Amino acid sequence: MGILKYLAVAGLVASTSSSSLPDVCTTAFVESSLPAPDFFPGLELIAGSVTAQPVTNFTALPDSTHPGATSRDFCNVTFAYRHVGRPTDRVNLWLYLPSPAQFKKRFLATGGGGLSMTLGARGLATGLSYGAVSITTDAGFGGFDSDLSRVILYGNGAMNYDALIAYSYRAMHEMTVLGKELTRKFYNASNSTKIYSYFHGCSEGGREGMSQVQKYGTTFDGISVGSPAFRHPIFHYHGPLSQRKLNYFPSVCELSRITADAIAFCDPLDGKTDGVVARTDLCFARFNASSSIGKPYNCSGVPQLGQPPIAGTVSAKAAAVAAETWRGMYDSNNKLIHPFFAPSVEFGDSITILNPATNQLEPFPNPLSPAVVNLLIKEVYSPTLPLDEVSPDIVREWVNDSMAKYLSGIYTLWPDLTPFKSNGGKMIFWHGEADAAIPAVSSTMYQDKVRKTMYPGLGTQQGYAEMSKWNKLFLVPGGGHCDPGTVDPLGVFKPNSAAWPTEVLKSLMEWVEEGKDFERLEGIVQGGEKKGEKEGICGFPLRPVWGGNNGSDGKGRGKGKGKGKGQQQSEDEEELQCVFDQQSFEFFTPKLDSFLVDAY
Repeated sequence: MGILKYLAVAGLVASTSSSSLPDVCTTAFVESSLPAPDFFPGLELIAGSVTAQPVTNFTALPDSTHPGATSRDFCNVTFAYRHVGRPTDRVNLWLYLPSPAQFKKRFLATGGGGLSMTLGARGLATGLSYGAVSITTDAGFGGFDSDLSRVILYGNGAMNYDALIAYSYRAMHEMTVLGKELTRKFYNASNSTKIYSYFHGCSEGGREGMSQVQKYGTTFDGISVGSPAFRHPIFHYHGPLSQRKLNYFPSVCELSRITADAIAFCDPLDGKTDGVVARTDLCFARFNASSSIGKPYNCSGVPQLGQPPIAGTVSAKAAAVAAETWRGMYDSNNKLIHPFFAPSVEFGDSITILNPATNQLEPFPNPLSPAVVNLLIKEVYSPTLPLDEVSPDIVREWVNDSMAKYLSGIYTLWPDLTPFKSNGGKMIFWHGEADAAIPAVSSTMYQDKVRKTMYPGLGTQQGYAEMSKWNKLFLVPGGGHCDPGTVDPLGVFKPNSAAWPTEVLKSLMEWVEEGKDFERLEGIVQGGEKKGEKEGICGFPLRPVWGGNNGSDGKGRGKGKGKGKGQQQSEDEEELQCVFDQQSFEFFTPKLDSFLVDAY
């Protein structure tokens, strides 16, 4: 505690609103802005850990969920703290604090990816577009270039539970509480001055956001979460297991031809032919992989997979592997373990590599899955796990065991969000329908569980209408994993013509701060003739239908209400209808009946 007192008296508090960046971006001033010694019981700041560096005329490059910004001035700050009773502990925090002139009374916590809780400078730059203080944490893992894998085990069989809890939810909470207080003091804001607090993250970052909504519901005013990893990616084994079941290991090129055919077939099912599959539910029901049999494929080499240029025609065996992969993973009792992917989603987890010794293609599981299984389930340090040791029933056992072990930790499955709702919180929850890493169905299943939990007396559509007043889920047609669908079926990196919610944070902030509600999330077309134009994205459970096309044969349709408040629509967007379709809803809300408890 003496350390905190020492830091708290360093420097003098100035009227920040009238100060320039050089006035406030000093080590002494930042130290004077740190939280008081008793502000967060159990934590103590580390003396001498503060750094402060003014940055002027900075350009934040555009990213998938913010437009970028120019001429930004900010204070680049780091400091560290430790937990009482752990003298060697060190948790590093990193902040970008806008100059007093550019600060818009906003605070933004940013999430990580994979096994890391930080995206570093890339994540911090997000706040600069909105005049927000942005913050990230290394969670005590040894630096901003480190991750959970380096600290989770003391040794084989010896779990580091402090690191596990930090990663699961605690480090994000500590970062947010300390960061919000530093922000208030740095800008000399009174307790009555409202500083809006937000979270933004995708994938692992989305899981982190969900952990905060579920465990600390009063912390944030607004939450933006994309493609959350509700449970860690054991499911990446699905593709290789489908190949092994049928004893055929197709090349990336052969499967890509099937995906290209699926996109061509399914593209117009929403009433508009634009290279984007917006009705993955109809695609799943209507496209048959066997229609690709005999069609040619021709690809250049894939050096990173050891594959030379390849050409041929799609085989019946490849079509069977595709169909098996799409249907989902089932246990030996024919019960569903893992959600399915639509045919228009690339086979991201079905990669094969060439074995030079045998000159044969072999399955190549996503390396994140063996890492997670070994570290969190087997509790051993090993980067590999032979596929011969994996089966659907074993995957089921892993998932079941890990839910029992981590249900209150890493897993973020809790559906009662009453504290967040009661505190006036708003959440925009988004997921690309072409996400090849985490199926969009996992998000729709969770959202429906929230609806059933919090509105048990209401029907489906009425329950979602009530929930949308504070919690909205958007399935983004053609959207990939935390990014626009920028990889075509043949592996070429380029934007497609899908609309992507580039400014999801802008929509969230206007909703929170100005009460601008909306029914369609604003997307920006990423390519093609309409690149840069605005296009609405329907809120789940409503589905897009263009030009009056009845993609669902008229069953269970119910029109969504026009444009959202405060948002403009082009003439083309006026043709978009957001409709409810019962068959589509059932497609997106399957039951993983291999488990006795809810899993997503």
